[in-house]
Amino acid sequence: MKETKFTGILCATVLALGSTVWVVQAQELPPEVLRYADTVFYNAQVLTMDRDQPPINVAEAVAIRDGRILAAGEEDRILKMAGPNTRRVDLRGRTIMPGIVDTHSHPNHYALFHYERELTPKYHQFLQTQNVRHVTVRWDSEETALSDFKTFADKTPPGVWIFTTTFGNPVEREELTRYDLDRVAPNNPVFIRVGYGNNGVINTKMLEIVQAAYGDRLPGVLKDEQGVPTGRLFGAAGELIDVELMPQMPPELLAPILKKELEEWIAIGTTTLSTRMKGEEISAYAYLDRRGELPLRLAYSHEIGRANPFLERDLKRLGNLEGHGTERLWLIGITVPNPDGSGPMSPEDRAELIVPSLTGGSVCASVPKREVFPYDLYPEGICFWELPDAPGADAVVISNRYGYRVVGMHTFGDKATLMNLDAYEDAGQEKSILDRRFGLDHGMMVSPEVIQQSAKLNVRWSIQPQLFYGVNTAGVSRVYGEEYAHRWMLPVKSLIDAGVRVSYGADTHQDPLRHPMFGLEILVTRRIRDGRVFGAREAIDRSTALLMMTRWGGDYLLREKELGSLEPGKLADLIVLDKNPLDTNIADADLSEIKVVTTVIGGEIAYGSLP
Repeated sequence: MKETKFTGILCATVLALGSTVWVVQAQELPPEVLRYADTVFYNAQVLTMDRDQPPINVAEAVAIRDGRILAAGEEDRILKMAGPNTRRVDLRGRTIMPGIVDTHSHPNHYALFHYERELTPKYHQFLQTQNVRHVTVRWDSEETALSDFKTFADKTPPGVWIFTTTFGNPVEREELTRYDLDRVAPNNPVFIRVGYGNNGVINTKMLEIVQAAYGDRLPGVLKDEQGVPTGRLFGAAGELIDVELMPQMPPELLAPILKKELEEWIAIGTTTLSTRMKGEEISAYAYLDRRGELPLRLAYSHEIGRANPFLERDLKRLGNLEGHGTERLWLIGITVPNPDGSGPMSPEDRAELIVPSLTGGSVCASVPKREVFPYDLYPEGICFWELPDAPGADAVVISNRYGYRVVGMHTFGDKATLMNLDAYEDAGQEKSILDRRFGLDHGMMVSPEVIQQSAKLNVRWSIQPQLFYGVNTAGVSRVYGEEYAHRWMLPVKSLIDAGVRVSYGADTHQDPLRHPMFGLEILVTRRIRDGRVFGAREAIDRSTALLMMTRWGGDYLLREKELGSLEPGKLADLIVLDKNPLDTNIADADLSEIKVVTTVIGGEIAYGSLP
């Protein structure tokens, strides 16, 4: 019995030791030998983006397993990772690169515009269940507008809210007041939402509701010379009514059109997209994510910081959720109010707009205008953060105080951007932001001082070449002077040379302008839509532009270890192109002609097909 017991112990010890040795050996083996790849792409030109600076390494094949990159390299080596059940795809010389990481676009807004006919009737039916009625208004004149309100109010039970939306029109701009609305709708609260909710007009009944909810000192409730509210709203007041008092759209209504919009972006090679979101949009995207129906990856900045005079109170309750989420949906920071508005727009460009009210002029710049257009609301420009009681720079400090980076920002004028950077520096005095990757967006009117301060504070920039290409550069040239259009508009090379990390965003729904290869062409040619070239010295090479669109975007979105390159362990998000954007036989002016053949997200085909 003793010998048997000893033998058993010895055997167990040997087995244990042998097991230990085997585990060590297994851990030391290359991961590709543990199990075959699910998919191998070969006979390809693979732009790996596995370096942080040019040149770009080009491999021959790439292997995918479990939705992640297994390896990229020489074809013979990668093909050895294929087993009997591996899908082998001969790309016949086509090009593979990481999926496009778009760090600034607005799919939420695009969806509302382009699927309006599908959504609006359902939304209005929902509002009726919430004691709110939508009125269609003819804004041809004050008489027709007020007549429509009166006709509708006469048929609406007292106390029921009356609501309508406009993106601005001459009637609304002619200082329509609560007294005008009181005459035609004395028994119903009325809210006219102007734009995306940060402006508006209300009547006395609605003003009473606002004052009951927020008191009589709410920023953005405009007053006359005697200090009496006029019913006109600007900034925080309009925002709060829109997101807190108005019924929010249910996810099951909003989600389907958001899904359709995102599917359009997959078709142009975008696999990750970043946008700012308000509560109902977050709920709708989360609804899709839970059901496994979110088409691509979404990083978002929360709009809780926009025009919110109660931000500190709200963040105390919310806690720090930065970076939290899933592989498809995660929070990257907070967006605070815009320091200024949109750029100048010539009468010719304005005439082409679908919504003529969306004009420029609301720029906060250090240089005076040389020309003022008759329809500009702010002939001298405007700095929103300088308005009395307007939440602005303080929102940056509060966000940082509670552990949130500030991203998804809109700035246009150089003075507005410097105000934004000054707020970042002030926040850093309380709690360092140097490793926090605070962000700025657009790259319009970026002065040398802005570049210097951005580098000092380690700020990330998301730039939109499509904005440079469109009306903005021509507008700046005409209104502020050609020298500013050459030196300050989209100075990408100067930003990069100063050590600033720059990423890419489209910020448009217009085709073919929003296509990433169109953006690539703009970055290397500096040509705008009328054919002129501005700031030729700010042109960058193709490799740098492609890094902006991929690897560097992962850094902006806090997922640099997951996104932006075809390296082992990273998510298998990639696109197949019909041509290689690094091919010098393709002229710079023809880069926009490169087409996306296939989009793969997490190792699965999301768009197109494979040979």
